[in-house]
Amino acid sequence: MRIWITGSRGMLGSAILSYCQNHRIEVSSTDRQSADVCHLDPLYDHVSKYKPTHVINCAAYTDVDGAEKNPALAFAVNAEGAANMALVAKKCGARLIHISTDYVFNGLGTTPYCEEDSCAPLNVYGMSKWEGEKRVLDIFPKACILRSSWLFGSKGKNMISSLLHLFGERGQLEVVYDQRGKPTYCDDLVKAVISLLDFEGIIHFSNEGEASRYHIALDLLEAVQSAGIAVKCQKIVPVPSTQFATLAPRPMYSVLDTNKYTRLTSNKPRPWKETLIEFLSNGI
Repeated sequence: MRIWITGSRGMLGSAILSYCQNHRIEVSSTDRQSADVCHLDPLYDHVSKYKPTHVINCAAYTDVDGAEKNPALAFAVNAEGAANMALVAKKCGARLIHISTDYVFNGLGTTPYCEEDSCAPLNVYGMSKWEGEKRVLDIFPKACILRSSWLFGSKGKNMISSLLHLFGERGQLEVVYDQRGKPTYCDDLVKAVISLLDFEGIIHFSNEGEASRYHIALDLLEAVQSAGIAVKCQKIVPVPSTQFATLAPRPMYSVLDTNKYTRLTSNKPRPWKETLIEFLSNGI
């Protein structure tokens, strides 16, 4: 097995790279500087030299608000770049896993979204990711699209790291209570990716435990205090999302149903609360 990871400087890509190196899996990684997914020639050059058996496309434009201001860039990376990776993987005969997002849904539902549910993104980021999914499967029907949600880990900016930063700065914090989803611990998503290397189709993965952003903040603060980490925050106040204006609208409900993942792999995602102590002990 020879794995090629794109987007290797991002939170997920770098974590998959570390996992492969630690488990002695033959791996090659590229970033925007060494092989930009927006340009086919360097991608073809890399596969011709490395000859991967599996390709994991983690390259993405993930600035949700930034995508509203730069839609051309978002679509170039998330749609055209995804299509390029499908072309390259198909030509070299490699399996492909393309990472996608819960933001392909509009959040108007009230029950967890299954893989077959209709997509209707609310923002440019979600639209670009959905377009990427469609292009990947049009070009390479045997590819695997792995959707995840509310990713957090020890590298890169994310909801959990932002809360931790604010805990250290403010005695009281206001957090949105009317947006619900499932946090996904990066290290757990890495293991899910590895377990799905030879699968195809659309698959959802997130840690178990539906929660609002407000309740996530409460549980995180409790975990931080239990771990003996000194923070300034002593109170978290629930507020409606209308109180925090963002350039890009967010889905109000973007809980992913992960039953298909469990059925295919016989692995059940662990509750996200169980990952917090591990996350905090790995450094923040």
